[in-house]
Formats: sequence, structure tokens, C-alpha cells
Amino acid sequence: MITVIYPYRNRELRRVKNSLDSLSKQSNKNFTVVFVDYGSEIQFSDSVKSLLKQYEFVKYIYSYHNYQPWSRSKAINIGLRLAETEYVFIADIDIIFHNKFIDVLFVLKNKSENVYFQVGYLDEAESKELKEFDKYTIASKSIPEGQGLSFFKRDSLLTIGGFDEFFHFWGAEDEDVHSRLKNAGFSSKFYNNEILLLHQWHKSFENIEKNKLTVEPILNDVFGLNKQKLRFNQKNSIVNVNCENWGKIISKNEFEFLNSNQDSITLLNKKYIIDNFIDFVLPNTHSKIINVVFQKHNYPDTLKYKIKKFLRIKTQEYYSLKYINDLILKTLIIYYKDYFFIYEISSDLKRIQLKIKK
Repeated sequence: MITVIYPYRNRELRRVKNSLDSLSKQSNKNFTVVFVDYGSEIQFSDSVKSLLKQYEFVKYIYSYHNYQPWSRSKAINIGLRLAETEYVFIADIDIIFHNKFIDVLFVLKNKSENVYFQVGYLDEAESKELKEFDKYTIASKSIPEGQGLSFFKRDSLLTIGGFDEFFHFWGAEDEDVHSRLKNAGFSSKFYNNEILLLHQWHKSFENIEKNKLTVEPILNDVFGLNKQKLRFNQKNSIVNVNCENWGKIISKNEFEFLNSNQDSITLLNKKYIIDNFIDFVLPNTHSKIINVVFQKHNYPDTLKYKIKKFLRIKTQEYYSLKYINDLILKTLIIYYKDYFFIYEISSDLKRIQLKIKK
């Protein structure tokens, strides 16, 4: 038996159905799926949970990582903790499988190597078609550096403490896990004998405008931050990176307890106030819930302030909410990734709320 782990959040049903339908057509049925829903919004979670009832081989897991930045590493680690088989395949909700894919995994599991697969990418038009696997026209193929779809002996991942939970949003977690496996004495192989996996088209995260504040938390230059962490792990030959509690599911009770806290403090976007919170209040507060709302002050929009700035008259300095967003997200990812927090941007983009259990 092999476990296929799907990390998921807020993706359309058609994409999910295409992927799971291709698994249901496997010539070898000796597999199970752990489907980890990483805090999807209710309209997505209800729909996908209903869809998954059609597939007897799927186990659905919901973790209340609502209002937290996406972390593929954390979602995979939840599935890794729950898997009960000797081997696991890390899937992607965008993937369409060749019907002999599981058969190939059973051949490869006897080779004592971790394996990552070459992928065929479909363009937008081709992704909307429903065809037999071999009838699709592939627009491009992944290169050996693309290690996202991998087959592991589960014990090798447990030995290195799973995927690095530092990585959020997109990028570098796959290259990192293979690098740390190598540091631990395990070998990896690139399988490009044939294309067995097709990737359905979606808009690239790299094309999302990251220099503007949006309701969905986005960190500017997150790729650069993730690359720095990857290079640090590689340069220092690091193997284990996570705390002992890695792969933790957040329960409904934990989420509701933190989310129900209403004792918020409003912090205006004055530079000295934000700096004080980041540098002193956050690291030195313990055994309580911090609940703060970052809000824009009206004064920087006044003519008086603009005249002072033009005349270079000394006045109060202010951060934009976008700058505060990036500063808080970066701080959470680097220093507080193991804490339970809720991070929410208001629909009118005028407030940012952070609740964190210290």
C-alpha cells in the first residue's frame, strides 16, 4: 500500500475532480489518499468534502489554519504524520495521473531511492479539455530542478523531521527537502523515462502583483526570503529544522478559542508604534493572547502633513499598511511559525488584525 498526500486550500472543484478521477482509473488500486485541507474557506471546504465522498480511497482531513498564510510544507507534514504506509507520494491538486502511475511507484519502491518525477505542463486551453492521458498536448516539461512531485520512503522523511515549516506561500520547500535528505545520507533520483504526470494550468504566483495590499495575505519578495532559507540550510548542511511538534493539526476548539477573543488594541501606523510592537511587545509578551489591529492614521492624508513633508519640516513618520503587512508576515514566518496565530486583512483594506497565542 502507498499513501498519496494532497495538500489543498481554496481550489476549484473541477481541478480536484480531474486529479482524483485519474487516480480512480489506476490499474493498481493498492493505494490510499490523505487529503489535507489547510484551512479552506467554508464554501470550498464544504464543496470539496462533499466531492470526496465519491472516492472510497480518500481520507479527508481539515486543519483550522484559517487566516494563516499558505504553507505547503505544513500541509504535507500533517499528511505525513497521518500516513500509515511505508511509502508516500507527495501530490498536487493540479496533477492528472497516467493510469499506470501507481504500478510504476511499486516498481520504484524496491530501489531504495527517493524519486522525483518529470511533469508535463498543459496550457490554459488544453487544461479545459477532458481527454485520455495520452491524447493531451504537452506545452512544456519540468526540468531536473523541479522536485515538487516526489516519492519517498516515509521513514526517510521522519528522520529529517519532515518538510521545513519555515517555507510559506510558494517556492523552495521541495528542493530543500531533497537537499536535507542528501545530508542525512539518502539518495534521490530524477525520473524522466516517460511523462506520467500532467499539470493543469493555473495563473503563476510569480505574476501576482505583490506590491499592493490585498485581502489575501501576500508577502513581497517571498521567493527571495525562501531562497535565503534554502541556501542557509544547504550551506550549513542542516538536516533537522522543525520543532518536535511539526505536522500539527489545529483543532476546531483551538481555532474558535483564539478567534473568539475580542480584546483588541488598535495600533496606528506610526513608525515608532509599529517598531515598538515588533521589537519589544511581541517578543517579550508571554502566556497570553495578543490581539492587535493595525489601522491607518488620517493625518498623512491632510494638506498640513503634506506641506510639512514638502518643506522638510520634522514630523511624525508613518508606515503604509502594505509595509506593515510585509513586516508582520516576515516576522511571523521567521520567528513565530510554531505559534498559533490568526492574521486577517479587512475587505476594505483599511485594517490588519493579528491574534497570536504567546
